[in-house]
Amino acid sequence: MTALVAVDLDQTVLYSRRSAGDAGPCVVVEHLDGAPLSFMTAEAVTAYAELAGRHLLVPVTTRTVEQYRRIALPAPTPYAVCANGGVLLRDGVVDLDWAGWVAAVVGASTPLAAVEARLRAVEDAPWVKLVRTAEQLFAYLVAQDRGAIPDAWLAGLVGELGPLGWGVSVQGRKVYAVPDGLSKAAAVQRLALLSGSTMVLAAGDSLLDRPLLEHAVATGGAAVRPAHGELHELAYAGAHVTAASGARAAAELLRWLAERADALTR
Repeated sequence: MTALVAVDLDQTVLYSRRSAGDAGPCVVVEHLDGAPLSFMTAEAVTAYAELAGRHLLVPVTTRTVEQYRRIALPAPTPYAVCANGGVLLRDGVVDLDWAGWVAAVVGASTPLAAVEARLRAVEDAPWVKLVRTAEQLFAYLVAQDRGAIPDAWLAGLVGELGPLGWGVSVQGRKVYAVPDGLSKAAAVQRLALLSGSTMVLAAGDSLLDRPLLEHAVATGGAAVRPAHGELHELAYAGAHVTAASGARAAAELLRWLAERADALTR
């Protein structure tokens, strides 16, 4: 039996120079406008390829499809989940059946334009770098620096969007506003059916990953998170925690997933 191993990308297996910490030798896995943007440690590259060789390894990310396709991951995969579960790729092609389900979920929420307007209300503030939407599904704000995001503004945004059926997650300098029904967990459940996998394991660092981690554990699989990020700041105890933080956590959690997947499917 083969396990489905769903792994978040940014701040879980790949990192910017700023977030990598004392990472040691790294491999560039993404360029933007010709400049290196994202990195994996050499150990993580090896661990990723080894895990992909033994189980169905599925990248799950909040990135748009265009942003995801910039990444040169260490091993190919037949599936990928983008836009926080909003887009499911099968051999690089958008799954239209899933797109129809997502459209219905998003259509039942407060319109994206109304939520985007709440982010754009602070677009000209000196601490804001940009505001964008992703795949016409959710919105996000990029701050000049994580420490510059005003706590009062963030708390107000959470309080305002919650009753509208939208969640807020902070990942580094990015503040995401995402419809409650849109999740990586839902997309991974569909992938499990498509692939015939009966065992799901997962890794992630943010609040947007929490439903995925909880789904993996609830269905008899396992979950792991790095010792940094949004879930770590909240002392989230629903997943195994790496000893390492920063980019060094990636190889550790990938090896942990491989060992657990081997044991659970043996």
